[in-house]
Amino acid sequence: MSLTTIDRIRHHLSRINSGAAEVHDQAVRLASDGYVALPHAHIVSGSEAVKATAGDIPVSERLTLEMVPAPTTYREIIPGTVVCARDSSLSRVYQENVDFVVDYAAGTIGRLDAGGIDSGDAIIIWYQYYQIYQRDVDYTIDYEQGRMRRIAAGGIALGQEVLVDYQLGITPLADEEIEQGITDAEAEIVHAIAPEYRESTDPALQTAATFLTLSLLCRNAAGLAASGGTSSQTQLSFWLELSKSYRETAERLLTWFRQSVPGLRPPRLA
Repeated sequence: MSLTTIDRIRHHLSRINSGAAEVHDQAVRLASDGYVALPHAHIVSGSEAVKATAGDIPVSERLTLEMVPAPTTYREIIPGTVVCARDSSLSRVYQENVDFVVDYAAGTIGRLDAGGIDSGDAIIIWYQYYQIYQRDVDYTIDYEQGRMRRIAAGGIALGQEVLVDYQLGITPLADEEIEQGITDAEAEIVHAIAPEYRESTDPALQTAATFLTLSLLCRNAAGLAASGGTSSQTQLSFWLELSKSYRETAERLLTWFRQSVPGLRPPRLA
């Protein structure tokens, strides 16, 4: 009996991860050359950004704002650090989202037509930016275990605190893990449905098997989140709710295939 496939499960898992929770500015102090634990396990591969404030003194630049946003020298501007003025004496200070807008990730400043900066005006800006570190140059990361370590020859100093962004998910899962989930789900279904349906290829039964497998995998993910400490409680709730939703859908679909329960006989007088 084979009601679902690894490809079907992976399709649904990819949709889960596209909307998975994101962690921003998680502080991590790399106080040794060994691995340091992050608050979460099962981090989506390649989703991380490791960064630190580049210096304590804001950068000052003169820009001319025209029809298109002007690039700053440094990218990854730190939100809340931008000051924009007409000149270095601060004779007029402009307001963000009134006179100008900032694309923090791209490192650009643009004027707003309704604001006080005319096209072609020169301005002075002050800002701070993030130093972005490179995987396998400055640090290594274990996505499944949720831990990272500095590389001694890289740019992260021993004992330095960095900020880490990453996305949480349950993939990539090995085929063996998904196969075990399918096996467990189908064993549960075989026990529940009437014998005449055990070789059925009914699409509703196949969908039930897929959703029940996903429920089991999400429950496993909840168990991993529970081991991550108090900061993982949001993820624990997320995976438990998702597991419950998948199981409820599977149970509704299985209603049509379940074994009939013999009716109770009325009591007989002796």
